[in-house]
Amino acid sequence: MAGVLSTAALPTGAKSLPTNPDVVIIGAGSAGIGAARRLMAEGRSVLVIEAANRIGGRAFTDTDTFGVPYDQGCAWLQGPRSIPHVDVIDRMGFTKVNHNLADEAFYVDGRLANFDEKSAYERAQSALYDDIWGKGDVAAADVIRDRRFMPAALTWTTMGHAVDMDALSTADVNAYAEYEVNYLVKEGLGSIVQELGRDIPVKLNCAANAIDWSGEGVTVETTDGAIKAAACIVTVSTGVLASGAIRFTPDLPVEKQEAVSDVPMGLFTKIALQFDGERFGLTDNNWLSYDVPKEQTGQGCYFVTWPTGTDLAVGMLGGDHAWDVTSKGADVAIDLALETFAGLVGNDARKHFIKGHMSDWHTNPHTLGAYSAARPGRFAARDALKAPLGRRVFFAGEAVAVPLAGLCSGAHLSGEATADVVHAVLSVDGGCGSCDARGQAKQKLQEVSE
Repeated sequence: MAGVLSTAALPTGAKSLPTNPDVVIIGAGSAGIGAARRLMAEGRSVLVIEAANRIGGRAFTDTDTFGVPYDQGCAWLQGPRSIPHVDVIDRMGFTKVNHNLADEAFYVDGRLANFDEKSAYERAQSALYDDIWGKGDVAAADVIRDRRFMPAALTWTTMGHAVDMDALSTADVNAYAEYEVNYLVKEGLGSIVQELGRDIPVKLNCAANAIDWSGEGVTVETTDGAIKAAACIVTVSTGVLASGAIRFTPDLPVEKQEAVSDVPMGLFTKIALQFDGERFGLTDNNWLSYDVPKEQTGQGCYFVTWPTGTDLAVGMLGGDHAWDVTSKGADVAIDLALETFAGLVGNDARKHFIKGHMSDWHTNPHTLGAYSAARPGRFAARDALKAPLGRRVFFAGEAVAVPLAGLCSGAHLSGEATADVVHAVLSVDGGCGSCDARGQAKQKLQEVSE
């Protein structure tokens, strides 16, 4: 994680597009950007191809819909303090909010919870993870005991992991690392990722259709022609891999195909509601939730209120509930979120409502979901998914970013780690000058492989 160059330190003229790069990277999201920066710092030529018309992937700060920065995708910068995103925030003078300090307005029977109810709710949240801790690799639903307000706590977990408890591996939960930072960024997390990718050679609107790894190097067939390279890093989501949008020659080994199936995409959907400045007694950067009936566990719509001082209440859905609601369209989703919000703070909310927006990761062809979740009993598939093909095709992204899977920071660090492996492999296989240099590359390859 250490020693990452700042954007300003990258080679000048990096935007020129090489025709025969050392490495072609598929996807200009956080993983692709992390990999490209690392390889460029090592003197490797890279070309990143991106099917969309922008870089950033699931890190997307939209400034048009509401006239303020709004992260349609990942919004929380969580992970180690050493990630380069923190340097960008400081260098650019961006405003960050420590979201570890967030409070929560918790409603019971249409009113704010009293002290005893709030305490019982907090005990349920703590007990949930006590139940899951050390339980191997089984469905979370099988180990969580029933308690008062547990359905409300589980609804948060469904949102956080993007799947319901019967589809969530306890190993997936237990693998997550503690965060050194947990920031909301007023200018948007997507803006930070854009800045990190500013000097990287990226070809937009260029989708990969096929990867031929049968020869000495690789050939990537794209919508804009073929690209030959010594190696390829694939950073697309498991949803895209499972769709068959990219053909492999030879075919993906059976164990790789099974790994893709065993780490499918879950869904976390945002429904942002814009108001006219009325706060309804709610404070900036805090959570808004409520008691959920047991039979509706996982089916709530919770909120972040007025993030970084905006006039937005950002509703959130997770798991099967998110798939169901979003399948009915944005209007239905916005109505549901507004009805839920007004049911908590009062019907006056409707008079102050301006407009809403629903994120579309469920239908976005470049993601086909929000982020990955290992199936119960299949946590090891994350490692199988990461395994390279023939020392030529490598895989990076949030799906293989244990212990930060599902996170923007995890995807970036996964890209960096994969780039280290690729650089070491190319140095050994293709030669890198002196015998001492080749020896150092072999040692590095052994280290990163372990």
